[in-house]
Amino acid sequence: MRISKLAVAVFSVMVASACTTGGEKGNPTPAPQSNTSSGSDSGSKIPERPQALKLDSIDTCKLLTAEQMKQISAVSADPVQLDLVEGKESPSCDYGSDGGFGYQVGAVTHDGVSYWLKGGGNVDAKVIKVGDFGAVEVKLKGGSGFDCSVAIDVADGQQLMVSYIPTTTKEKDQAVLCGKAEKAAGLALSTLKTLK
Repeated sequence: MRISKLAVAVFSVMVASACTTGGEKGNPTPAPQSNTSSGSDSGSKIPERPQALKLDSIDTCKLLTAEQMKQISAVSADPVQLDLVEGKESPSCDYGSDGGFGYQVGAVTHDGVSYWLKGGGNVDAKVIKVGDFGAVEVKLKGGSGFDCSVAIDVADGQQLMVSYIPTTTKEKDQAVLCGKAEKAAGLALSTLKTLK
């Protein structure tokens, strides 16, 4: 099952909502507030990364191996360009399933995970760890069951962004959605380490 059109629509709404407040039109940008994350017990400081893993020439459809795809029930991998973070499209991959959900893995090379911690907008961002790297969990504020994304701090000004998107399933438990995004992010990170 290809999820790219629906997933792009869902995620575009999330990103656009994240960057504007009050329905105002214009250039979407996070509000210039202090570096705090909503609802985070971890604070807003990203842990120091153990190494830099540059994403500049990474094929995102090779970040999940066939064995890893089985672990998350993905059956297809289709390359796409997505507007994950304002300013530039990012090379990404839609990992589809036969079960009404999918994953997106994107290589954002023009803005780091601090983008999500600027405050304002319609997303909750929480600092977490994926493996030995700092990351930010991003979800739509006040909503449940839409999707969940994990942005891993892999290099200065770069982030590996992994989203779990239920397309037809009735999943509503946000903790489950975020757990699935975090699992896939950990798998993609472990593959990225082998490509460097």
